[in-house]
Amino acid sequence: MKKIMASVIAAATIISSGLPVHAQVNEVVTLPKTTGLYQVGTTNYDWLDLTRKDGFTADPKDHRELMVQVWYPIDSGDGKEKETYVPSPVTGMESLTTRFGMDQPFTEINKVDTQTYKEGILSNQASKFPVVLFSHGFTNARWEYQSITRELASHGFIVVSVDHTHFGKGTEFKDGRFIPFSPVHHIPDFKKMDENINELWVKDLQFVINQLEALNKKKNTKNAPDFYNRFDLDRIAAVGHSFGGAAAARALQVEPRIKAAINLDGSFVGLTAATGKMEKPFAFIKTEAHAKDLKGEFELPPLPPGMDPQLIINQFKEYAARYEKAVEGDAYDITITGTTHNEHMSFTDHPLMKPYYLDRTPYVVRDPKVDPHDFYQLTNHLILSFLEKYLNERSYTLYDLTLIK
Repeated sequence: MKKIMASVIAAATIISSGLPVHAQVNEVVTLPKTTGLYQVGTTNYDWLDLTRKDGFTADPKDHRELMVQVWYPIDSGDGKEKETYVPSPVTGMESLTTRFGMDQPFTEINKVDTQTYKEGILSNQASKFPVVLFSHGFTNARWEYQSITRELASHGFIVVSVDHTHFGKGTEFKDGRFIPFSPVHHIPDFKKMDENINELWVKDLQFVINQLEALNKKKNTKNAPDFYNRFDLDRIAAVGHSFGGAAAARALQVEPRIKAAINLDGSFVGLTAATGKMEKPFAFIKTEAHAKDLKGEFELPPLPPGMDPQLIINQFKEYAARYEKAVEGDAYDITITGTTHNEHMSFTDHPLMKPYYLDRTPYVVRDPKVDPHDFYQLTNHLILSFLEKYLNERSYTLYDLTLIK
């Protein structure tokens, strides 16, 4: 086993001369500019998995349906319309605001310049591009991680972000149907949470790979983008945040088409004693607060009424033990020092988008300790370096430096 423990203080110094601490989040709402050579195109798919029943709807005949957004490298956005931040019709936006009481400011979130272009033409600077599957966190959405997904696409990765229906903020399908977050998720029934990862989230990712294989074989002559024979399906990684990070780690174990994975501040839901070893390249990038949780040095955030803190503490110990038993191959255990539980959501765009959320329950956006732009710069560098090393076989990445031991 090659397990590498790394404090990121030295790495942060190389990348951004340290992570300065700010008292408040900057109220100017802009997404970070991408740093890669490519501009970024985006498109959305509505895919129905006829091999699986939905299980959350009243109709037993319903099948599992997913909305998937793809960010990908393009050479130019000339003549193309900019994509909105929330890629859905007005009805979906209204459903979100009404259901969660976020009011008028949230409807204005689509004024944010995403710097991405609808149906842009895939770049011809490479014959094929590696693929990154992205899974959101519990109650989040596929479009809330654009500080990461756009950045990866600008560096030549095709990022395929999955809305895990019933587990996210809300999913609007192409025909206008809006499926909200389902309250029936058995939390804190940890056994059921394991089942949700294994039977739903991981299988969602496997289904999406199947769909990418089909797109790879079919030439699109009607409109851009045309992905015919452009996905490099021998170079697939899974990346996820929180619950999605658990899904990425578990998918790495069970899906041979996935070559590497990154868990962003998630616990190891789904990794049971019977799941076997994690033998392929893996990175666990986490906040210092979460690192302390897993060590038993608990700094638990406020819990919902009636939830037993000891139950949570014991489960964190279980997740830490699962991880220790599972890791077998190249594994990087990285802690971003100086970060609190508030930085858990800094892996999303929430700190930048705070003015639009109005701190309405259940989407209270707490002020992080670390400036979000510095946080994105560091985490994106860590993610990109890992993908360059294990998908693009580059040497002299951050993971090859002697500062990580």
